[in-house]
Amino acid sequence: MNWRRGLFRLWIVGTVLFVLAVAFVSYSEYSEIKAEFDAPASKPEASTLATSAGLADWVHQRFYSDMPREQFDKKITAPKPITEPNVIAQLEAIIANLDTSRPYDEWTVDELRAYQLYRVIEPNRIIGTPRLWATLWRWAIMRAIIAFGIPLAVLVLGASLVWALSGFAAKRS
Repeated sequence: MNWRRGLFRLWIVGTVLFVLAVAFVSYSEYSEIKAEFDAPASKPEASTLATSAGLADWVHQRFYSDMPREQFDKKITAPKPITEPNVIAQLEAIIANLDTSRPYDEWTVDELRAYQLYRVIEPNRIIGTPRLWATLWRWAIMRAIIAFGIPLAVLVLGASLVWALSGFAAKRS
């Protein structure tokens, strides 16, 4: 009986099953990340601001605190909800100081909200895609390390164990 060949075949089967398990578990996370990236592009201008309570609250507190909330709620349902030059200038100042190369999870709440709002009111202007590449690459690299690094470590450990135990084999004459 060839222990080395049998253990290697067992390792191959285990690795394939492990990689499939990591891919299966990671797919749901990927779907959530992709849906988050696709969401701003798929919603019309007014509905993004009107349906996002957190964003609407932030806009009201930051730019329209002197306006009654009922009037503001009516304003954001319009096709072009924000057209005031001073609000757009403030947003552009926030966006100008924004480092879009940083990963999405390192942004402050103000930076996230300003980015979301700016994408709603100026959809044709390109200001970078921070979350898409930085977050997705970090996510993909970590999953690849898990999926292939652990089986590789098991292979090295198993090969070392087989090598060490082969020193105890009886000599053949």
